[in-house]
Amino acid sequence: MKSLRKNIILILLVSLVASYTFAQSVDFGTNNYIEYQIGNLPLVISVSHGGNIEPASIPDRTCNNPVYAVDAFTIETALEIKNLLFAKTGCYPHIIISHLKRNKLDPNRNLADGACGNQEAMTAWQEFHNFIDTARNTANQQYNDKTFFVDLHGHGNPIQRVELGYLLYDDELELSDNTLNTSQYINYSSIKNLATSNVNNYTHAQLLKGPYSFGTLLSNKNYPAVPSQNIPFPGTNSNYFSGGYITANHTSYDPGAPINGLQMELNFTNIRDTPANRTEFAIAFAEAIIEYMNTHFNLSWNTCNPLSTINTFPDKPFSVHPNPISRGDLIHFDIPEDTIYEYELFNLQGQLTAKGVLNSDRTINSKELNSGLYLIKVFNKLNGVFMTMKIIIH
Repeated sequence: MKSLRKNIILILLVSLVASYTFAQSVDFGTNNYIEYQIGNLPLVISVSHGGNIEPASIPDRTCNNPVYAVDAFTIETALEIKNLLFAKTGCYPHIIISHLKRNKLDPNRNLADGACGNQEAMTAWQEFHNFIDTARNTANQQYNDKTFFVDLHGHGNPIQRVELGYLLYDDELELSDNTLNTSQYINYSSIKNLATSNVNNYTHAQLLKGPYSFGTLLSNKNYPAVPSQNIPFPGTNSNYFSGGYITANHTSYDPGAPINGLQMELNFTNIRDTPANRTEFAIAFAEAIIEYMNTHFNLSWNTCNPLSTINTFPDKPFSVHPNPISRGDLIHFDIPEDTIYEYELFNLQGQLTAKGVLNSDRTINSKELNSGLYLIKVFNKLNGVFMTMKIIIH
């Protein structure tokens, strides 16, 4: 009953967020085929097979036996996840969406097979992947390379469970933990970097199917997932999706991609089939990904709220004044003077508008800033001490 009551409150909160939210910046590619919703969380979500636009100028793909199946309601599910993450944290994930129907473009294939030589489709394919790179680089810069990537799909397999693809095949997931923990299989994995460096020193096998694996965290919220503690491997006759082109090229499996991630295949029944079920799953996903990131990356997503104040300056008072401040005046920080602190200033779209090192006077000049509400983060990289505070400029 308590869980139901909490979820009803969250659903009402999502409705409120839909009617009154801080504006989020959105970029579109050529002809609006590709959409990039710019975020300010260390989470990038791509949706490649949920589009429904079929321009006559792009012929249906016929090269190399193309698949046309659409992953129904995956765009809607991603947007509901965004709403719930905003409701819980005050910040947005980065979301990249292809609005082209799969018979026209498949971004989860290489360029040749995904666009079949059509220039218009090739441009959309490039823009889709370029937006992922932009999102990853932006999040990594803001969160010191602690970004996670989810390529969101929908599957039609008869077993109604979430399939998480780490680029390991179904039979490979049946291997012993000792084998999965060898460098050979870690190098095959889309969480390779996490397996070699995480704050709790969990092994690769533990990250795949242990108590704090993403699959187990979802399963704990009544969404069975594979691999997980309860379902460590899918079986070799289940048509399990281990991950595709996007996951292979935008996670740490690729040596040039400093980001961990997975492909998430959602079953239809009880997840994608109705708006209410999409909201319920989004609640579970948001809670699971927050716990996952806080556990493995030592982050504190639940404090990512532009309207909250966070203080980790131990035993030392601080303040920012004047607040509100007139544009052009100096922003003063009353913080310890014995340490060098840096600052970052974000607007309510999550865009970084200013950064630097606080001078000896502990001031920032506001003359280059527009009127509005801002989030200021002051931090010391060496000791991990930071604070965030809202400030109003008029």
